[in-house]
Order: sequence, then C-alpha cells, then structure tokens
Amino acid sequence: MRFAPVDMDTDFQYTLLENGLDFVRSCLEHLNAAQEAKEVGAQKRHLKYALIHLCSGIELVLKERLRREDWKLVFADQDRATEEAYKSGEFFSVDFKGLQDRLEEDCGIDLRPEQKADLKSFRSRRNKVEHFNVMDTLLAMQSSTAKMVSFLVDFIDQNLNIDEFEEEEQELLTGIRNNLGNCEAVVQARLVLIEPEVKRLYSVIQCPSCLQTAMNADGGEVKCLFCLSAPAPSDAAEEYVTSVLGYPSRFEVEKDGGEWPVRTCPECGDPTFVTAVPGRHDSHDFYCFNCGYENSSSQMELCHYCGEYYDHGDEAGSHICADCFNAKVSRDD
Repeated sequence: MRFAPVDMDTDFQYTLLENGLDFVRSCLEHLNAAQEAKEVGAQKRHLKYALIHLCSGIELVLKERLRREDWKLVFADQDRATEEAYKSGEFFSVDFKGLQDRLEEDCGIDLRPEQKADLKSFRSRRNKVEHFNVMDTLLAMQSSTAKMVSFLVDFIDQNLNIDEFEEEEQELLTGIRNNLGNCEAVVQARLVLIEPEVKRLYSVIQCPSCLQTAMNADGGEVKCLFCLSAPAPSDAAEEYVTSVLGYPSRFEVEKDGGEWPVRTCPECGDPTFVTAVPGRHDSHDFYCFNCGYENSSSQMELCHYCGEYYDHGDEAGSHICADCFNAKVSRDD
C-alpha cells in the first residue's frame, strides 16, 4: 500500500470546539451515508458511528462552554487544576453528569428536564454501543441521533458567540448547517420540533443554506428556524437567488443582459426584495429578506419613473408609484 506524501512538520492540532464540531460533521456524514446505504450491515455501521461521533461532539461542545466561562471548570477536580496540565491535556476532565451540573450552576444555563432526559438516554445508548451488545432498531437509532443533532445546533446558537469562532470553526459550523438539511432523519425530527414556532410566524421562505422552508425575515432579523443560519438581509437575498433559484453571480447575469431579481423593497426601502420566488402560498412570489414583506407579481408593477416595484392596488396600468406621483403633482403645482 502506498501513501500520499505528508508534511511531517505540520502540527496535528484541533481546538476544543473545532474537535467537537468535527465530530458532529462526521456524525451527519454517517447519517447521510446510512440513508443511502442499501445493505442493512452498512446502515448499522454508519448509524453506529453517527451515534458515537455525535456523543463525543456534544460532550466537547458543552465543555467548550465551560472553558469559555473558566478553564478550571473543565477539570474533574478544580482544586488540582493547573495551567500546565490544561495546556498539555494531561488531566481527568469533568464527567458528563458533572458537566451538565456545572453548565447550570456556574454558567447559568437552564437545561430543561426533557433535555436532561434525552442527554442521559443518548449517553446510555452510546455506552451500550461502545461497551456491550446492542439490541435496538434502525429507526430508533436514527430518531435519537437526529434529535440530539437538533439539540446541539440550538445549544450552539443560544450559548456560544459564533462571531468569536476561529475560521476553521466557522467553516465546520457552516458545513454542519448545510448537511443538516440533507439528512432525511434529521430533517423529519427537526421539522416536527420547529413546526409550532414556524406556524406562529407571519411569513416563512426557503432557507438558502439548508433548503428548508423555515427562514423568516420579519422585523429586520433574518433567521432560519431549521438550521439557525442568520445572514445579513442583503446576503440572504443574494444567497437565495444563487442557491435556491440557481442564478450565477449578479455580474454574470447583468453582463449577459439579464435582470438580477433583487430590487428595492416598497415597504422598507432596502435592496433585498427578491422578485422571482417560486411556489409561494397565495401566489406571493415577491419576498423581502429585510422586513418580510411579500406580495404577488399580479399585484406589483414597475414604476416608469423610478424603476422600482410598487403595489398598484386597484390602479393597474398606471405604472407610477405613489412617491413618484406625489413628487410629480408637487412639481406641477
């Protein structure tokens, strides 16, 4: 067997968070592979490693939250915590139960009783996989693993400042969000979880990151309830056009004489109004990624004066928006 050349001077390094996120990414890769596998043996193997890697990822990410509070909290015995041991990694770290207790007592993070029960059950299932014989169903393995991916994505969003992540950590989190939408088991579990919140929203649209219809832009804050991606409104509009609608870059579209389907929103005035949204309810195929304003193409017209869209109401065919009409009247006076 021949191996590719390796730079022996390159250090093998992972930050605590990077290591945890990489395990989570591996979990999702195995879950996706399990969905595609035809043989039961291959499904079992991929689900086994998805479960083990996710459990490791959860523990490391939770420890990262402790570390950000105080590095000594990561030690099983805080009285014996030293910087030398911390930097070398030569110490006994807090166990999983103690980890949860410290998150609550020292970090002020409230884990709901059902979350604690889920973590305990998931950990127990992992221990059986690693240390004993296993009797379970593929569906149960898929369901529990998918549910815990959803828990961890929420935990990261609520308890870690993503803006402080290193570049590699940001890339891993982006990959996790993207892969989350590709895994059928995770999709189904998470859709059930977020369904009540999605139904309460005024408007939702397909997220360009995970491709689930769970993104909302009401109030100027864009966020996907499924993968928790939260881009700037202008970035969300552009990503939607390229990722969902399949347009090339704006430069390429306009270079070839095409029209970039993002205009100024008649409601909020921001250039985040996408005018080519397919499959919207009530034929609302125009959507603003800044304020959530939506309308149908049959109700919108381009103003011949300012060149922007407006709701024509009962005055179809006038081709002049209210602002331009008022300005014109003022000049005539």
